Amino acid sequence: MLLQRVITAVVLLIIVIGALLISPLAFTAVAAVAIGCCFWEWLRLCRWNSALAGVCGALAACFFFYIEYASPAFLQGLQSGTGLMVITCAATVLWAVITLLVFTRRTTGWQVKPIFGSVLAWVILPAAWFSLMYLFRSKGPIYMLSVLAIVWVADIVAYFGGRAMGGPKMAQGISPKKTWSGALTAFVCVIALSYVLYWAQPFFPLWSNSIISGLDIWASDLVLFIAVLFSIAGDLFESALKRSVGIKDSSNLLPGHGGFYDRLDAQMSVLPYSVFVLLFLQGF
Repeated sequence: MLLQRVITAVVLLIIVIGALLISPLAFTAVAAVAIGCCFWEWLRLCRWNSALAGVCGALAACFFFYIEYASPAFLQGLQSGTGLMVITCAATVLWAVITLLVFTRRTTGWQVKPIFGSVLAWVILPAAWFSLMYLFRSKGPIYMLSVLAIVWVADIVAYFGGRAMGGPKMAQGISPKKTWSGALTAFVCVIALSYVLYWAQPFFPLWSNSIISGLDIWASDLVLFIAVLFSIAGDLFESALKRSVGIKDSSNLLPGHGGFYDRLDAQMSVLPYSVFVLLFLQGF
């Protein structure tokens, strides 16, 4: 299973990097397909008919791709003034509430109501998309990847840290395999790596460099800590959705990984949060 996961992850990484090298249009198309699949999988977890969820996912993918390149006036209006700030702020507040809910119900479990999950899908997924595209267009591919990498690093080190150290379960009612030792490993490694990269290349286009250079050490630590916390909460929320309907994976589109939402669950919380903090530091 681990080998299959690694192979699929490598293939996905090659597709993303290849799309970035080909053209912005190619990357946007790949990202739109991924977000459309997430829509389909998320809505199915909320007990939507699979065909209807598929239509909604396809329409969402087409809509996002269309406005990215065929409706510059919409994008300009969204990113001017406080448009994107309001979107990312609302998503960040929602994720703060979700984080509180998943951790207060970590032992008893959380049966997510289909209507609640459905509403969140239509708020959180667009917020994640606009955040991703803002980072890609305004800050560049490397900067965008540095935000995505926070989740990748946290996920990888939490997995191996948890397996190596074991210890008390973090959320046995939602995701029984996760441990506090794994979460602690993620917090320590992400924050430590962020400072190492800053000290080595302070002017390199990384989100963590923007945070560390724009804030004092305690505020920077807090912002990075919340990023990892939201990453964990995004993962746990999807686990709660899946347990609510009694399934293991959001789909079987990605061998060894499940579905696109299984791979991008933590990005849904970290992307809008990262853009919200960035816009705040920039003064909108």
